[in-house]
Amino acid sequence: MGRVNYVGRAQTELWTVLLDWPITPLSISAYKDVYRVEAEEGSFCLKEVDKRPKRAMALAGVLAHLESKGFTKTAKAYETRDGHLVCRAPTGRNYILTDWLMGRKPDFRTSDEDIGAAAVTLAEFHKASAGYEPSSVGKLRNRLNRWPTRLSSRLRQLVELRDQLEHKPILDNFDRVFMEYYPWILDRAQDGWSVLSTSQYDCLAERAQQASSFCHGDAAERNFVITPEDGCCLIDLDLIRRDIRVADVYKLLRDVLKKRNWSFSSAQLILDAYSSAASLDLEELTVLYAMLAYPNKIIHLILRYYVKRDGKSSTWPARKFIDKLESLGEQQPKVDQFLEDFRREYSIG
Repeated sequence: MGRVNYVGRAQTELWTVLLDWPITPLSISAYKDVYRVEAEEGSFCLKEVDKRPKRAMALAGVLAHLESKGFTKTAKAYETRDGHLVCRAPTGRNYILTDWLMGRKPDFRTSDEDIGAAAVTLAEFHKASAGYEPSSVGKLRNRLNRWPTRLSSRLRQLVELRDQLEHKPILDNFDRVFMEYYPWILDRAQDGWSVLSTSQYDCLAERAQQASSFCHGDAAERNFVITPEDGCCLIDLDLIRRDIRVADVYKLLRDVLKKRNWSFSSAQLILDAYSSAASLDLEELTVLYAMLAYPNKIIHLILRYYVKRDGKSSTWPARKFIDKLESLGEQQPKVDQFLEDFRREYSIG
């Protein structure tokens, strides 16, 4: 069970759960994947988290750890009447209650200031994460040491899917677009994998392991809020995991680059702002390049079409898959120029 997106819970359960906190709720309304609670004491966010007890307890530990480190750029979590940060409903569902952050969404498409602020907040979050050890009842997700296996496995699947088309009697429109862009996709995947496999990735993973740090897991525009009091805040910590910190930087870069047509100056803005709070070394920049070069988004789309769609787990029509693949493929000149600029600027061998 990954991200929880259930906002249709019976009102009875929600009101019952809220009894565990020392507040006087007045109303509950669904908002995206959370509930907004208006109470006499103020506005709060009630959120369902992972049903697995160990994951829920690990998240509670993360929230307590960040508060102990003085990291205020996230929503404050409140203890129940029994002194816990997680409330488990009779149905087995787990909930946390935090402040409802009053502010605005950042605008990564047009605001350099918002992007820079997000990068600094992410760096401060990573610094505050160091030294976290879950209790015996908590267990974080873990992606340390898994990036090489993940990328090599997807590269192998990509090649196998292309080979299968040689034996397909009639190609559909998605097949044709895939074949058109396949040489470029393969070149990018091999470039990313080659750089990663010869990098100091293992040392970075070991460093993160020794630091007992964690990553956000989804550092994108939707998970930042600009508030009057604390500036840029990072929210939605459901996907917290053990990982190298550049995995989060990669997610932030990818989100901004998508909105800014692979502008190299935008990438420099993020890296400079992040490094002003927590410097990145050449080994980390090399791994970051490998992640950016490797066409994760395109390969994910291709696997979703050929593997998951055949299993009827996707509700997208074929036309939507084709349009998305064509849109990603048409970015080739901008992506190639970006990667060339990145290599040259940061001396990636």
